[in-house]
Amino acid sequence: MLNKADFVVVGGGCIGASVAYYLAKRKAGSVLLLERNEFLGQESTGKCAGGIRAQFSTEINARLSLLSIDAFERWEQEIQEPFQYRQWGYCFLLTSDELVKNFRKSHALWTRLGMKVDWLEPAQVEKRLPYVNMEGVRGATFHARDGFGDPNDITQGYAKAARRLGARIETGVAVSGWRRDKLNRAITHVITDKGEIEAGRVILATGAWTRPLAAKAGVDVPIDPIARQIIVTDKFDDIEDPFPMTVDLSTTLYFHRESGGVLIGMSDHSVGAGFETTFNEDFGEKMLVTAMERAPVLANASPKHKWCGLYEVTPDHHPVLDRLAPLDNLYCCAGFSGHGLMHAPAAGLLTAELVLDGKARSLDISQLALGRFADPGRLHDEANVI
Repeated sequence: MLNKADFVVVGGGCIGASVAYYLAKRKAGSVLLLERNEFLGQESTGKCAGGIRAQFSTEINARLSLLSIDAFERWEQEIQEPFQYRQWGYCFLLTSDELVKNFRKSHALWTRLGMKVDWLEPAQVEKRLPYVNMEGVRGATFHARDGFGDPNDITQGYAKAARRLGARIETGVAVSGWRRDKLNRAITHVITDKGEIEAGRVILATGAWTRPLAAKAGVDVPIDPIARQIIVTDKFDDIEDPFPMTVDLSTTLYFHRESGGVLIGMSDHSVGAGFETTFNEDFGEKMLVTAMERAPVLANASPKHKWCGLYEVTPDHHPVLDRLAPLDNLYCCAGFSGHGLMHAPAAGLLTAELVLDGKARSLDISQLALGRFADPGRLHDEANVI
């Protein structure tokens, strides 16, 4: 393993792989990515639902998505690796007057950003989504550029492209801490279970595990791990393809096509922060019942796989893309609150710009600075979280 690198990226999920790629693409120095597991993308990335959407309530999240969707649409041309990407759209079912009101505001934002989002009245919803129980549905929004992609393709694609550009990727290496200079202004070495690595600059792409690692450098980054569960059914043909990622925001239920079956997810708001990822069978039953209530045809589906992963949640459901002051060379790219996969291209590009140029150029990321949490007036909560 290298004992010295200009840039050390900690974390080998989709975010870390993207950061490594965009740093290597700039050819500004040696890039080393460290992942503690045997393979890349085994944690939150490999346990996510694969959704890719731009229908957010805040402009910064929508812009992160649009920048990323542009990259996903030219993926094979730029990354030169395969990518299973289905732009079948996202459809948000609106089941209350408050949701209709809020999405009307969002629709105006999306239109201003150049997004072509269809506003569907109930009769249009029933025609487009015949599998949906229309009880309580007051309308819906549909964006054709949204969809879902394969998390492994994204992670491995960025990793392979980064390697071709000279980056080194080491798995099975756990980072346990840091050595700082005498003035406590910079990280000098990354401490791992395989030895120490002299580092020029360090980027934390460690998702739900960011807070304890940053704390060892004397910085509090308010990112908490929150468990989220997913069920995938056996082969299921009762809903015809292509059908969009269908979301009932009032219950946080969502489902889409996955490996010939249907992937079903829903947020359990009763769980607190923690790293426990044992699947909760009782909540799994609640998920299935809720899914069958909104899409009765799913009663014919048989659960095949179940798992639990971690969201990396910040207080306002936006990531932290920033240098971690007072340290001069430690950066954070984490806290995507369940939206990391869909924002991975933008995250890598913007972080590389921040690290190499001192400021992101492709998008203004001042709203994503760590310092915002010290001033409640700077927080703008993302409402469309599932």
